Amino acid sequence: MTFQAEISGLFIDRKNGEAVLMLKEQEGTRTLPIWIQMEDMFSVAIQLSNGQFNLPRPFAHDLIKTIVHNLQAKVGQVVITDIEDYIYYAQVTIVSPEKSLKFDARPSDAILMALKFDAPICIVEEVVEKQVALIEDAGLTEETLFQRLQKIQPEDIINHSA
Repeated sequence: MTFQAEISGLFIDRKNGEAVLMLKEQEGTRTLPIWIQMEDMFSVAIQLSNGQFNLPRPFAHDLIKTIVHNLQAKVGQVVITDIEDYIYYAQVTIVSPEKSLKFDARPSDAILMALKFDAPICIVEEVVEKQVALIEDAGLTEETLFQRLQKIQPEDIINHSA
């Protein structure tokens, strides 16, 4: 079973300096922190800025969007499908008039494609259960994890990186 989520924020994990993309259940309270690479955080921040920042050259995600669009297809949805050994897994569903195809992807790439196509982001419920177990195994609670995270705004990342 899956539930629909949205991005609730971008964070820096103050303990290790890693980027964290936080997903929150749209009609509930469950959250899923996904640790991503800093370069991916920059791409997400650009997308979340709603066109406030224009880059001189397109990113790979922009190329993929152009290709998918020119094939008269779209991203139907993305699903965060699993987490194993702290590694998250996702699938992107591409829908064309002829067929629907699923592709494995890194969650950050899948989420970027969802943002670019205004497609739903879904999470398999078991992923949240596994994440809670990992947090508990690390001796943390959800509250202490959130205390470790520093929320940042897209413009903080873009202005810092430019």
